[in-house]
Amino acid sequence: MRAPTGSGRLLLDLGGIVIGAAMMAGLVHIVAILIVPLYASNDAFARLAELGPPNRTTLLAPASPSARITPYDDPAVAAAFCRYDLRNGPLRVTAPAARYEFSSVSFHTKHGGIFYALTDRAATQGQFNALLVTEEQLREITARESEDEPSQELRIVSPTDEGFVMMRSFSEEPSLYPEAQARVGALKCQSEAPGT
Repeated sequence: MRAPTGSGRLLLDLGGIVIGAAMMAGLVHIVAILIVPLYASNDAFARLAELGPPNRTTLLAPASPSARITPYDDPAVAAAFCRYDLRNGPLRVTAPAARYEFSSVSFHTKHGGIFYALTDRAATQGQFNALLVTEEQLREITARESEDEPSQELRIVSPTDEGFVMMRSFSEEPSLYPEAQARVGALKCQSEAPGT
């Protein structure tokens, strides 16, 4: 096989440059997409922070084309949230689960990423009940417990000190929407003393 001559070599060099530039542009594009949420100033946490203080349940208005807090809201789903700050201690999250309709509780980081979610099928005796903690708080809690009687409560480790808990409940018919709204309105987020 002969080595490429002047014009053939030029085409190979040019082709290599074009492919390298395309790969570099693709890499820059992917990195930009991945870091945009970290620098977004009007993310979900910021929008929800304007609606209510930490550890207090706030009902979201029914979804409509003109009023939408989060993307892809469903008008048949009632929603409520509470922001949390674990620097003051763990957070006890309780809420009633629907008996027949779908309901869920999801735990979000400050940047909006979901790190844990529960549906009505995971509820115990018709209730969601979880303790939201940091890694350090979990170590402190487990250090005080007896090895003979391990705790049966659900403990969820948050990757960030701040974030929010979102509860959603589906209403099968428009007439059942107030019932779904009352259910999500019963979401409770209460700080617990670090030593309890």
